Amino acid sequence: MESIQSLLKQAHTLWRQGNEQGMIDYLEKAIHLCRTQKNDKKLIEILNEYSGSLRNVGRYDDAITAIDESLRLYEKSDTYTPQTYATILINLGNTYREKKSYYEAETHLLKAKEIFQSVGDTSYAYIGLLNNLSLLYRDTNNYETAHELQLEAVRLLEPTEYQVPLAISYNNLYEISKHVKGKQELSPQVYLDKAAYILRREVGTEHPMYAAVLNNRADFEIEQHHYDVALNLYREALPIVKHNYGVESQAYQSVLHNLEYVKDLIKTLQQEVPCHRQTGLELGRELAHQVAQDIELNLPDLAPYMCLALVGTGSECLGFDDAISEDHDFTKRCQLFLPADIYETNKERLQSYFKNYAYGTVQVECISEFYQRYTLYPEGPQCEKEFRRVPQDLLCTATNGEVFLDNFGSFTHIRQRLLAYYPEDIRLRKIAYELNQLAQSGQYNLPRMLQRGDTIAASLALHQFVHHYMLLVHLFNKSYAPFYKWLYRHSCTLPILGNTVKHGIVELLDAPITDTKSHIDRLCSAIIQELQRNGLSTSPIDFLTYQAKEVIQRIQDPLLRKEDSWVE
Repeated sequence: MESIQSLLKQAHTLWRQGNEQGMIDYLEKAIHLCRTQKNDKKLIEILNEYSGSLRNVGRYDDAITAIDESLRLYEKSDTYTPQTYATILINLGNTYREKKSYYEAETHLLKAKEIFQSVGDTSYAYIGLLNNLSLLYRDTNNYETAHELQLEAVRLLEPTEYQVPLAISYNNLYEISKHVKGKQELSPQVYLDKAAYILRREVGTEHPMYAAVLNNRADFEIEQHHYDVALNLYREALPIVKHNYGVESQAYQSVLHNLEYVKDLIKTLQQEVPCHRQTGLELGRELAHQVAQDIELNLPDLAPYMCLALVGTGSECLGFDDAISEDHDFTKRCQLFLPADIYETNKERLQSYFKNYAYGTVQVECISEFYQRYTLYPEGPQCEKEFRRVPQDLLCTATNGEVFLDNFGSFTHIRQRLLAYYPEDIRLRKIAYELNQLAQSGQYNLPRMLQRGDTIAASLALHQFVHHYMLLVHLFNKSYAPFYKWLYRHSCTLPILGNTVKHGIVELLDAPITDTKSHIDRLCSAIIQELQRNGLSTSPIDFLTYQAKEVIQRIQDPLLRKEDSWVE
């Protein structure tokens, strides 16, 4: 017989895949075991998790029944904390909210909020309460209160490791912000950009939360009268929701309704929907599916070792390809990566098999040779000394794109280690270097060259400032910076200061060269705020060399701390 723990482990695996329906069976088995073993403490925990899954697939009454049972168990015992009771009330209130029983929802959620505040608890559970209350007030058109609660939730989440809940809060903020009157700190669609970036990184593009962001992005595109773009976004979201929640769920019916609405709208306006241009990653994903089938059928001895991906050079690996990209070196392609011994034994056989392959171009590569080419090391850099040798844009090239399938796991193991980013001391050392470069180029040399009337030198200093600013933003985001021609576009997608780059750098470069000081001051102020928010500086001094000294003091390695931070 399976244990409660193993059943929960399987359920949580399905949850991470976004498969709410699949995890219900495992939770029901775990509940049965808890009842059999009279394990009331674990039963309360699982009943609440179970009710959440039921709620997500539209089974509200069943969810309420499960929560009521957990409340009865709670009331029979005197060993639980007030926070346990408040957490159950949150679950109950959120279920009533989705059932559109708003009075009951508000009653339970406000009671939970009162309990948390009485004990001074601002934990993750309290943040969840803020999210749920915010959605309740959104659903009842009390947008100002909803906005305040959601912003509080975001402020509490941003410094934590809870990145997926942060993405959900950003998505909620979009839905609320578009109804709030008056000027806001960020435009609503920026929250969608932040949410999409985090979700792509943390859970991938098959997760239902990503579908929710697509749905809202489509909503935004409709407001911009980009109906064809909206239609394609709904088409992308619908199968994700169907797979995870089923066709009877409210989520599926909502996306389907939106899709049909846009179809009718386009038809009414007699607009033609242009053919969707498939991106390089979409084409690569299609090809990888075909290659995997072919190998399993015709080369089954290689199936356990194959890794199919599209990574490396080319705008398509960054997701930045467009119609212009197709004028050279653009084709439907993917890579087949193999361990060194398997590659050496089978490379001629595979190259022959995939020569003139009808479905596209398959590049057969050795895993260690790929990482050697782009990172100088067959398994990628593994220590501080090795990381310092590898140019940042090559680390980006080695870790961009998408892995479609990795049966052997070796390629992905190295990739995930590299995506975990630089050792922290090296990141801090690089931040200090970039701060010095910004101070030298934008705060010191630029105004001095202007005083001398040397506008050419001033322009060079300005562009040095812009370049190093975007490199620093990548370091804040723990994201490797790409080759310079994609540096701005990639910077704009990042959640930390990405919006500042998107608008602030444009405003700086659009200004007359003699009128750049105020723009540079604002950009530097944003950096200092970010340094202080992350505990990397306590200095109020706005000249960035002083901020660099603050960062250097946070380096743990005494030898690295003593190095000249003006030298990369």
